[in-house]
Amino acid sequence: MRDSRSSPGLQVIFGIFLGLMVAAFVGVGVYTFYPSPDKTGADRIQKLNHEEQMIRDARAPEAPTPEDRARLQAITDERGKVQAETRATRETWGRHTSIILIAFATLAMAISLVRATQLPVISNGLLLGGVFTMLYGVGWIIASDTSVARFIVMTVALAITLALGYARFVRRHALAAAGAGEAPPGPEGSTDLERRVRSLEERIDEAANALGPKR
Repeated sequence: MRDSRSSPGLQVIFGIFLGLMVAAFVGVGVYTFYPSPDKTGADRIQKLNHEEQMIRDARAPEAPTPEDRARLQAITDERGKVQAETRATRETWGRHTSIILIAFATLAMAISLVRATQLPVISNGLLLGGVFTMLYGVGWIIASDTSVARFIVMTVALAITLALGYARFVRRHALAAAGAGEAPPGPEGSTDLERRVRSLEERIDEAANALGPKR
């Protein structure tokens, strides 16, 4: 039976699946402990709509009284105010959510650097999870914010990605190349060493033959 550890395709599939699971875990966790403000705003608007409908039903088919018209106008103003507050709160929530997601993405990619050589499949999965989570966070800041904060978050995300990419690929390969330069000599070096040993043995034999007749 073929060992599954020697199957590159299976390792790639598992790495991608692990990355998706990491991104989903982070996303569900963030939304669980830092929920969207849309539900609160929707509940308030629903209550206002219900009150408005009750006033209209109570006076139908008669025309509403001045007090009813004043209350209906107040409900309309309150509904617009709630909608504006919800939009503003959603922008703030989206910005904070993006920052949290990028922070967790950075953590996942940083963990992927630990023992990357000994656990390549797990390391690659964590790296992909960090990349997916980073994309998720960047998407949130693009969709929910239009201020300078969006540019700042994008800059931070780019800097983190470049730094971790350098540490994972460029620096790692440089260290591997440096280690390979200090490795034992290859076949050519071994052949040269044998030639020197043989030459040294021949010289020793010649010196022994030269000294032989004098004994």
